[in-house]
Amino acid sequence: MMSDSAAFDPDVNEKYVDEAKSAADEYAADGLTELELCAQYCRSCTVSVQRHFHVRSLGEVCRRAMRVGEEAFPLDLVEELAQDDDGDVRQLVAEQLGVLAEALRESRARQEDEVYTGLLCVAFLLVEDDVDGVVSAAEDAVASVAGLLEGHDARELLLTQIANLATCEEEEIRVSGAKILGSLAAVLGPEVSASRLAPLLVTLAGDEQFQIREATTRAVAAVGAAARNEDAESTFETAFRALAQDDVWSVRRAVAETLTSMSACLSSGAFEALVADLFEPLANDVSYQVRVAMLENLGPLISALGGERASASLVDHFVSAARAESGQSSGTSGGALQLACAFNLPGVALAIGRARWHEIREAHATLADSVQWRVRRTVACSLHEVAKILGGDAADADLSPIFEETLKDTDEVRFGAVSNLAAFVREIPPEKRKRHLRSIAGIAESQQQSARGDAVGNWRLRCALALQLDALSEIVSQRDNEEFVLPLALRLLRDPAHAVRAKAVGCLGAVLRNTARGPAATWREGGVGKTVSDLKRMATNPGWMDRQAYVQMCGAFSAQVDPRVVIEELVPLLVMSADDAVPNVRRELAATIATLQANPSFAALPDLRDAVARLRDDRDGDVARTARGCAFEDRGGMGRTGLAALEFASTGLRSPLR
Repeated sequence: MMSDSAAFDPDVNEKYVDEAKSAADEYAADGLTELELCAQYCRSCTVSVQRHFHVRSLGEVCRRAMRVGEEAFPLDLVEELAQDDDGDVRQLVAEQLGVLAEALRESRARQEDEVYTGLLCVAFLLVEDDVDGVVSAAEDAVASVAGLLEGHDARELLLTQIANLATCEEEEIRVSGAKILGSLAAVLGPEVSASRLAPLLVTLAGDEQFQIREATTRAVAAVGAAARNEDAESTFETAFRALAQDDVWSVRRAVAETLTSMSACLSSGAFEALVADLFEPLANDVSYQVRVAMLENLGPLISALGGERASASLVDHFVSAARAESGQSSGTSGGALQLACAFNLPGVALAIGRARWHEIREAHATLADSVQWRVRRTVACSLHEVAKILGGDAADADLSPIFEETLKDTDEVRFGAVSNLAAFVREIPPEKRKRHLRSIAGIAESQQQSARGDAVGNWRLRCALALQLDALSEIVSQRDNEEFVLPLALRLLRDPAHAVRAKAVGCLGAVLRNTARGPAATWREGGVGKTVSDLKRMATNPGWMDRQAYVQMCGAFSAQVDPRVVIEELVPLLVMSADDAVPNVRRELAATIATLQANPSFAALPDLRDAVARLRDDRDGDVARTARGCAFEDRGGMGRTGLAALEFASTGLRSPLR
């Protein structure tokens, strides 16, 4: 219940309209808690939008109040709002029921049982609302609220309410009852599901209204999975078989859509027999909607059966579905069927295994060449998963040509392949990887050339490519890294899009480390040495963004590269940035030094401490504040002795330890 001080006051209301962002600790100054203030607005605010905002936030406000533990759960407020004249308010309350249940769960020790049953009654009240949005939200929330009930009496109340819904004279309410039965099964457990819910389902499965039979079809598998009872198994199977022969096509479509789910409530043998009996009639149904639904769910069905029990006939149907004509629009049923096949193909391939790949090879090639770009993109996104299943030479023979064609496709399709580039290349034999690296390098070059004409072009594709370079550099040879990956990283480092440059900065250290793969001295040799030299020139580049990128790289390298390399090769030029003319560079330096100070290898470098000292007195306020937040001090890190012991040749630049 709300305290008397929470009674609505127009003066208070007007004040808080102007101060909507007041912190919770400010409410107490006016004698109101956050929950009391929220209750005021929910009950009496005349500004509709503002009232809706507070009703929408009621769940989270309750959670915070229950954690503190000094206030009672506002059940009276929830009951009042659930009967509000405004349908939007009732829907917002229905949508908040799950959060409110969580708030009660967190404060269970302090709540009376009547609060839990009261919230359950609110949920069932809203289930019988005349607004569809309210009913749908309440149906989804009943299971969350029911999870709070522990006592026998509370459970009996719940089951009584469910029985009332399932036997109500109103058709819409019986539909809600069927839906709720399915969601409650996991909460109530196997015994109750088998003894109390299963009989209700059987009754609803024979209802004269087809909407109720359709909703019941979708609930059978959920209740059966929760029951997991050999005695009840035949009950669920019999009801499901009867629904599969229903006169109304929408009921049979529901059977086609839920057939796979029956694997969770039947033994393997019973499920295999059920599929054998129902699939062909549904796949050849007189209703086009039923046939499409069955074929769209064929992939998951094969996966549920497994390779040994998935017949050649089922796989043939899958291949035929992949050849579906898609017409001129991706919105046609043919396009949707192909899209479903493309999405499910990796699961089918995993289920039937490498030995039966030849049965679906044609389907995969057909989908990869579909006229629908969404289908091709889905295939591109899963190429690496199929490559893992096939492995080695088979992956190269059957998938590499598709991968290469994908890289020539539209940006939307290429994005799927590029996002999983390293995972795909890892499955290809090492001697066959170079051609893919050439193609990837070509993508970056063509993208950046096109970007010159429209500022940044498709920067997301190049960003995805930059994210792959770290993992890619781990799996290709040192020579290939020097020839392809390092130049590609440097190209992306100078990309016109900031997001791409940032990702390149984050991965470059790892790419250099994976390329060097040897003593610290290798950082001065070959392609790695040339790259390091190029990076060091960025520190003195006339363009301030290059100088800023150099500072950022030093921070990133500290977590990826041998500290000896960072200290000898990068730190001397890094500290010189303290005198940079551009505040952005100096502020980035302060942030980078804050990163370095956490590593003992850098914590005792005098020049870093000197740079921080200068930055704390910087004329730019942001730079100074950033530097003052850096508690850089001598932590007994590497120091002179430690650095000398590394036996790393001098660079000729100003030593950070002198």
